[in-house]
Amino acid sequence: MEMLYVLYDPKCELCERLKDWLLIQKQWLGLSMVPAGSDKAKKMFPDLDQIATCNDLVVISDDGQVYMNNSAWIMALYALEDYRDWACRLAHPLLRPFARQAFEALSKNRQAISRWLKGSPENAAEQLRKVTLPPCAIREGTVQDFLQ
Repeated sequence: MEMLYVLYDPKCELCERLKDWLLIQKQWLGLSMVPAGSDKAKKMFPDLDQIATCNDLVVISDDGQVYMNNSAWIMALYALEDYRDWACRLAHPLLRPFARQAFEALSKNRQAISRWLKGSPENAAEQLRKVTLPPCAIREGTVQDFLQ
């Protein structure tokens, strides 16, 4: 694997900022940013419309593996020199529920976050403080499985 294709929502300010952030990071794997739903995306990945929407973050490796949502975000981090260790940590069964919860909270609120990002940083920080997160559910036996 040498390249990851990241399909993102070009109408979302948060997605645009995250795309720009990814592109300025030092990379172990190449990242190609492709607007979801675009002609380019449809031409490159014609079967993807059946499994993903513009509301999903999708990463596709050059060997054909498809990662969606929190798994896609972990793979994007895995491509980066400074964040590969974090990607490996977040992929671990003990932390994966937290990664999923964080991604779902951001995803569910991305339109509101996009509006906040267009305003002042202080306003965005204040609004983010109001976001409540449900408790994270960890499968029973996970800790024991990990310790064995």
